[in-house]
Amino acid sequence: MTGVGFILVRHGQQSAGFHVDADPGLDATGHAQAAAMAEMLGPDDGRLLVTSPLRRARETVAAVESRWGRTAIVEPRMAEVPTPGMSLEERGHWLEAFLRGDWSGQPAHLLAWRDGIAGFLAGLDRPAVIVSHFVVVNAVIGLATGDGRVTPSMPDHCSINRFEVRDGALHLIEKGAQRRTVIG
Repeated sequence: MTGVGFILVRHGQQSAGFHVDADPGLDATGHAQAAAMAEMLGPDDGRLLVTSPLRRARETVAAVESRWGRTAIVEPRMAEVPTPGMSLEERGHWLEAFLRGDWSGQPAHLLAWRDGIAGFLAGLDRPAVIVSHFVVVNAVIGLATGDGRVTPSMPDHCSINRFEVRDGALHLIEKGAQRRTVIG
């Protein structure tokens, strides 16, 4: 049975880190990365276009929206890992430890967040391009490969990661560009 392919793009380089700004936009490099990624995707071919509601993802997908002449669907399940009630400083310290962990030790609300991502993707009925975040890309790679680590990959900004949903399961087709990156 043929599956439904989708591309999961990490947003462009943001103007501030996870511990500095709750919802930063892109810096100049991030805007250039977004434009280059939109060029790599090519012309509009009818794929569903989806974005996280967060500013850095919305500014990244704007390059594709401009090229394709249409607006992305905002999907809250594709937003960054939730940190309710944490100050920015607490978020930074928490993130460092979280990224070194694995999913088996995570609280129920984070497992539910990851399950929401998987549910959204499993429900895709046509090819899609989705702009999201570092932890989301990693969660999907982990689910697709059976890797229980929170960070099984180091996706670069605007990396194009290819997946397929086949028989209700996620499959990694190709990891996008990797690098040692500042997370935030």
